[in-house]
Amino acid sequence: MIYPSSVICTPYEVIKEFNSLIFRFLWNGNDKVIRLSTYAPYDQGGLKMLDYDNMVKALRLSWLKRIADPDYVGFWKCYLDHLLVNEGGLFLFQCNYDINRLTISAIFYRELLDWWSKLREVKDPDNIYKYILWNNKEIKIDGKSVFYKHFFDNNIIYTTHLLYEMTNIESFNAVRDAGLKKSNFLVWTGLRQSVPLKLRVHVPNFEHILDLEKFKCRDYYQLLIKQKYERPNKWAKLREEFNLEDKQLSEAFVMPLRVANEPYLRSFQYKVLNSILYTNELLCKIGYISDPNCSFCHQTTETISHIFFDCSFSSSFWNETCEKILNKLNSCVCLSLEYRDIILGFLTGEMDLLNYIIILGKTYLWTCRCKETKPSFNHFERILLNKYQTEKYISFKSNSINLFKEKWRIFEDLFI
Repeated sequence: MIYPSSVICTPYEVIKEFNSLIFRFLWNGNDKVIRLSTYAPYDQGGLKMLDYDNMVKALRLSWLKRIADPDYVGFWKCYLDHLLVNEGGLFLFQCNYDINRLTISAIFYRELLDWWSKLREVKDPDNIYKYILWNNKEIKIDGKSVFYKHFFDNNIIYTTHLLYEMTNIESFNAVRDAGLKKSNFLVWTGLRQSVPLKLRVHVPNFEHILDLEKFKCRDYYQLLIKQKYERPNKWAKLREEFNLEDKQLSEAFVMPLRVANEPYLRSFQYKVLNSILYTNELLCKIGYISDPNCSFCHQTTETISHIFFDCSFSSSFWNETCEKILNKLNSCVCLSLEYRDIILGFLTGEMDLLNYIIILGKTYLWTCRCKETKPSFNHFERILLNKYQTEKYISFKSNSINLFKEKWRIFEDLFI
C-alpha cells in the first residue's frame, strides 16, 4: 500500500477500508478504545498504530524535498513549475496561498499544495510565510492575491521590502534607484496600501525559514500524527483515581514494553490500564450471561478491582506470591501490595522483575477466571520458572545473555 500511495492519489474509500481492516484485526471485532488514542505513542497511552490517512499525506509531502532541491530535475517537477507559471512557479510553496483560488487542476499536485498549507501553520509558529508579498491570501488587489514578476525578479519578496519607514514617493524612488526600472508609481502605491497593518509592523526573523530539504517522510508523519492523536479516556480516570502525575502515567504505559517480551502480556496490561476486560459485570450488562458474580467466590459482583484484588482467592494468591517471591526479590523493604500496585505496577526504582511477575500474576488470575478454576500459587510458581528457563534459552540463542542476567539475576541467586 505504501508505494502506490506515494505516487498516485489514494481515494478516501480506500483509506477508510484499510483502517477498517486494520482495526478489525486489532480488536477482533469492534473498537475497544477510541481510535485516536491508538495512534498515540506508548508514553501517551497509545499503541503507535499506523494512521493510513496521515501516512498518505506524509508520503506526498516528502516530495517537497525534491521540489526544494535546485539540483533535482524531473519531468513531474518541470510540469508542476509550468502549471504554476502565473504564480511564480515552485516559489508558490513558500507563499501564503489560498488553495481554492489556484487554477491548478491536477489532483495529485493540488492535494500536495493543500496538505502543505495546512501543515505549515503548525510547523512555522512565527508564520514567516505570511510576510511574503506574492500569492498572499491576506494581500489582495481587486479581491485577488497578486504576483508581479518584475518586482519578484528584483528581489522584492517580503513586506519589509516595501520600505514602510518611508513615504510612498521616497520608497518608490529608492527602489527605482536600486534597479527596479520597469515600475509604475500607482502599482507600487497600490501594493503598499494592500498590505494589512499587522504585516507592516511585526518583522519576523527570516533566518528561520523552513528548510524543506531536511524534512523526510517520517518527519512529516510525526508532525501530522501529533496533531491528531489523543490520550485514552482512561488516562484522566487513572490520574484522578490514583493521584498520579502525567509522568507517572507515562511510565505505567511504557513499563510493560520494557519488562515483558511476550506480546500477549503487553497486550493484557494495556487492556487492564484501559479497563477493557470483559468481566462478568460487563457481560451481564450486555446480556451475554445472567450472573454478574465473581467466577472465583460467586458472592460479589465481578469487577476488575474485585477479580484482581478484593476477592478472597485473589487476595490469598497475592499474599502468598508476595511472601514467597516478591519480598525475597525486594531486599530493601517488605512489600505490602495495594490495589494501585496490582493495576499499575511499581513506578519507581529498579523494579522490572517485580513488575513482570505482577503482570504475569494478573494474566494467570484472568486465565483461571476464564477457565473457571481456582488460582494456585504452586501452579503459578511453575509458570514463572518456565518463563525463566524459556527466556534463558532465547537469550543464549540471540546472544543477549547480559540483558537476561540483568533482569533475572536476583531470581537466580534466590531460587535457582
